[in-house]
Amino acid sequence: MSRSRKVLLVALFGVLTVAGLFARLAVPGLFRRPPAAVAAAAERPSGPIRFAVLGDSDSQSYHDTLMLGDPGMRGGQRRATTWQWTEVLAQLRGDQLDPGKWGAWGTGKYRALVGEAFGSLARTPPKDDYRYNFAISGATCGQLMGQSERQAIRLVDLMDTEPEAWRGGIVLIQIGGNDVGGHDVLDELSRDRHAPRPTALVDACIKSIGEAVALIRKNHPDTYVVLVGVGSNADWSGEFGSWQSASEIANIDAGIDRFNTGLRKLAAADRHVYFLDYRAWFRSLWGERDDQGRPAYRTVRLSPGWAITNTSGDDPHNAVLADSHAGVVWNTLWAQHLVASLNAAFALHVKPVTDAEVVDFLRPSFEAADMTSASSHERIKPAGPLRVNAEFAVDVRQRTSGQQAR
Repeated sequence: MSRSRKVLLVALFGVLTVAGLFARLAVPGLFRRPPAAVAAAAERPSGPIRFAVLGDSDSQSYHDTLMLGDPGMRGGQRRATTWQWTEVLAQLRGDQLDPGKWGAWGTGKYRALVGEAFGSLARTPPKDDYRYNFAISGATCGQLMGQSERQAIRLVDLMDTEPEAWRGGIVLIQIGGNDVGGHDVLDELSRDRHAPRPTALVDACIKSIGEAVALIRKNHPDTYVVLVGVGSNADWSGEFGSWQSASEIANIDAGIDRFNTGLRKLAAADRHVYFLDYRAWFRSLWGERDDQGRPAYRTVRLSPGWAITNTSGDDPHNAVLADSHAGVVWNTLWAQHLVASLNAAFALHVKPVTDAEVVDFLRPSFEAADMTSASSHERIKPAGPLRVNAEFAVDVRQRTSGQQAR
């Protein structure tokens, strides 16, 4: 064979190899070996239920020191006792819901792409978290199936290595806040609930989430999927000065409804998929704006006398942290609600998280806060007759306006 012919063949082989690698990345599952067959009549494997998460900072663990290395983040000086809901769930029900081993997972995006192209398991960026938690701070809906993170694709690659273990497992998807929750997007919605850009963002999110659900269900038909709706950032104390009219809030809520309705439709089409309304849960606890669109939020009270207001700060008496993420009380109550919802949706038998467990879990957080700020923290006095929200077991006696909350 002539030298020029050898060079041509080597070049052709190189082109085909590169094309194959790009095809592997562009088409999920194109060269994926199907998971080992699992008997349709087989029971769910014994032991803890596999539990995976796709999403953004609403679900990434707070005690990550690789990606979230800034000491001022996620509770600041109180970070040691400030927990994300995934961390709460792992500590309270890790014997029944398995989020995977805690460790440092992931690599840089280029190394992840190269490894994935050659058939290796991949994920990016690197972070400290549970193995099955693929949620990344700042992620948008497009990161589920594309861009650098490819969360759903890479999770399914991991699930494919142990298909039997994922029978009866759960994948929770909570994403969209970075797409539709920004001030600029909500401001457009406040003026026009049918504004083109927010509508396009919502529709793109539903498309990406739908593709992720389809991929999971195709490869793991006995795995459950939970779709968590988006909340309204108009309920965040940082936006209390914005949109103080009934029409503006109604328009924003209509935009959020469009997103959540899209998720409801995905869930309605498949009995293995369940929609969980995050906004409704929040408002059942802390309330919402009044009929004029002005902040009129309740104070959540827990049995030791702890009062948690819809305000921002790293002290656990605030619902939201100083960096605008959910506080430890919010996350613990959400974990409690999530367990109850999973049991109801999928006929599971995970032990419910009791109110006493909630208080015991939160006690170190409040004790640490009291040691550093007891003298400066202004306690909110009870007002009015006691009314208990039976579903979430909290006293909702006192309401706070935006000015009071500040």
